[in-house]
Formats: sequence, C-alpha cells, structure tokens
Amino acid sequence: MRLASIFYGRVQVVYSWGRYGWTRGGGKTWHGGIDLVGLDDKTIHMPYYKGKKITGKVVRARIVLDRSNKTWEWGYYVCVQLDADQTPDAVNFLYFCHCSSLLVQAGQKVSSGDALAVMGRTGNAALGDCPYDHCHLEVRATATGRGLDPTAYAGCENAVGIYGTAEDAAPTENGEIVIDVSYHQGVIDWTKVPYRALVRIGYRGYGTGKLMKDEQFDDNLAGAKANNKLLGFYFFSQAITEDEARAETDFCASLAPTGYPLFFDSEWGHTTKTGVHDGRADNLTKAQRTACARAFCVRAAALGYRPGVYTFTSFATANIDYEGLCKDYIGWLADTRANYDKSLPRYIHQYGQTAKGGVPGIGPETDLNRIVKALPTLDKPAEPTHQEIWLDHVVLPNAAAMEFYAVAKKYGLDNDKAYHAKFVEE
Repeated sequence: MRLASIFYGRVQVVYSWGRYGWTRGGGKTWHGGIDLVGLDDKTIHMPYYKGKKITGKVVRARIVLDRSNKTWEWGYYVCVQLDADQTPDAVNFLYFCHCSSLLVQAGQKVSSGDALAVMGRTGNAALGDCPYDHCHLEVRATATGRGLDPTAYAGCENAVGIYGTAEDAAPTENGEIVIDVSYHQGVIDWTKVPYRALVRIGYRGYGTGKLMKDEQFDDNLAGAKANNKLLGFYFFSQAITEDEARAETDFCASLAPTGYPLFFDSEWGHTTKTGVHDGRADNLTKAQRTACARAFCVRAAALGYRPGVYTFTSFATANIDYEGLCKDYIGWLADTRANYDKSLPRYIHQYGQTAKGGVPGIGPETDLNRIVKALPTLDKPAEPTHQEIWLDHVVLPNAAAMEFYAVAKKYGLDNDKAYHAKFVEE
C-alpha cells in the first residue's frame, strides 16, 4: 500500500474543466486547483511532495456559510500551512475543499499520510450542480494568494485520466465508512447522517460497577433504525469476572434487538490526571480480561448476536488477547496513525475523528471507521422440516371427525396405531 496522491489507490481527473489553470469557460475562466477523485479510497490524506514526507499545521478546518466570504464556495475544507523550508517551490498552504466531513481540527499537526477529510461535493462545487464527489486541491504561496501548480502534491498530471494502481489501495472490502455514537454525540438528526452507525447500548460504571444504559440509546436506536443507519451495537465493559461479563451481555439483550453485531468494548476504565489507570477492571491480567471478553461473546452468540471485540492497538498487544479472540469473533480496532500496525486482524478500522460538526446531523466530534473486511453473516438455524403433534382425548361432531379421518388417511395414519377413534353416545 503506497500513497502516491491524496488518496490511496487510483486517482482520477474526470473532466477537462477540473484541471488547474485557464480550463473553464472555453479558456476564459481560471481554476486555481485540480479536482481529484479517489476511485479506491474516499479519505483525503496529507500528500507527499514528489515522494518526500512533508509536515504542517492545520490552520483551518471548517465550513463558511457567510456568502460574502468567498471561501463559502469550498464547503467543508481543510487548510494546512506547511512547515518552513521543506520543498523547493513557493508553496506554503495546501487547501482540500468540497469535503463531506472533516477528520482534523485547527491547530493539529499533520504529516504525509495522515487522514484529513472525506471527499464530497459541498459548497459551490461545479457551481452548485456537481455530478460527483471529489476533492479540490489547491496550493498557494500565501493564504490569500493565487493558486499555484498543484501536480507535485496531487501525484498526477494536469490532464484528464486515471493515475496510480488499485494495488496501492488501502486494505478494504467495500470501503464503507461507518461511525460510532453515544451520548457524547448529543442529540442526533438521523435524517441528515450519511453513514451507518454502531450505537452504544451502555456501560458498566468504572467505580460502582453498576450497569447503565447510555443516555441517548433509545433515541439513537429509534433514529438509526428509522433511517436505515443501524449497523450494530457496543457495550463499554468493566467486568472483572466472567459472570459479570455474561451479565453485561444479558443487559444488552434486554435493550437491543438481536441479529446485529455486538461488541465488547475493552479499554481503560478511568485514567487520572497523573496517568494512573484506576478503573475497577484496569488491574485485570491479560488472561482475566480475555476470559471476560470471551464469556461476553459466547453469551452474545447464544442470544443471537454477531459478537465482536473493540479495542485500540497498544491495549490489544499488552492487555487482552485480541488476536486470539479475532479467530472466533469480529475484530474492531482503533489506530489513527498513518503507519499503523496492519498485521493485527480487524473487520473494522477506526482511523480518525471529525472536527465538531464534521458529520452532517451531529454537532460534536465523531469517530470515523472503515469496514476493511466484509462482516460475517449470522448463521441461521435450519428451518424445521417436521413437527410432532400430540392429540389429547377429544370428542368431535361427526362432520369434524370425518375431516380428521380424511387427513389421517392422506398421510397414512392408521386407526388404533397413530390414533384411536370410536363412536360415543351423548
């Protein structure tokens, strides 16, 4: 996997008017950047400069709604100011525009390969009638200056065509972006959310050990289901015994419909300002925590869920046998680094977090994930092919009895063997 442009895999310049320069209006209208489409990847990344790693600082990550400010035309956009003296050209600012959501915040340091945003068509893309999702990449010497030649950062020529190879794509089954939500995302307008979601059912208190329903669970469940955005569920565990882990699963089953993925969320329960982990389950051994996770998952499967385990890379390698659990259950792993450990198994990869308002319909920051391997389907029990029927002592009118005789004869049921019948007087 190699990042040759701002997307992994193939990148396309679709239309001639998407090129940089005097490319619009029959050569009369200036276009200050280049419009790029990720064919194998929707996530916009901080580019390299002709293969060289570069670094910078996010100075803008926003959408401007005031149309007196010309940057409203960019919709959701990110501006990165490059650190000094990295490239031989005059470029100091990189702009990534028309995004559907943002994955960084102003003030954040970034380097080549870091995820910045998700391509889209917000703002005044193609004069408000854009036929495709893309990223307008523009590079400038000054924040308010004229666009310069972007091809050294775009990783392609300033010409219509497809560049790169699918072999350079990030590992993904279908590339679907999904979010995970809890009360931290506040009240969500599910009619505007573009992604499917993993919804938190609840948590066990890191101090009291009490089982608690997430404050927004009912609304999130109803809203996600009504808008076809429900992917599955997760529960933040603080179980310290296998019995407690099974109780957590039973608690989930009392609130959430079966048939969906259900994840055992394993991470630190609480961390003090001095860096001490003091949650009730934080002192478990790796073997104890793994046993709790397995007990949760075994119970979840028995109840009709597709069980899985969520954690993050450093926790997975030291505090739980994540790889061992992934042999039987769905792995969901968080790692926001550009060069994350790709040897660890996963079906879902949590790769970043949006800025506030980065996901339509959600005000606060939201975690972004990508399905990198098709989720397993739920094994359904075989449909029964036979039924056992027992007849108690009943008295039937002659007409009903004759109907019964006809059915019995049809299926080869003999009187005095399969059943016994005789005439009675009232």
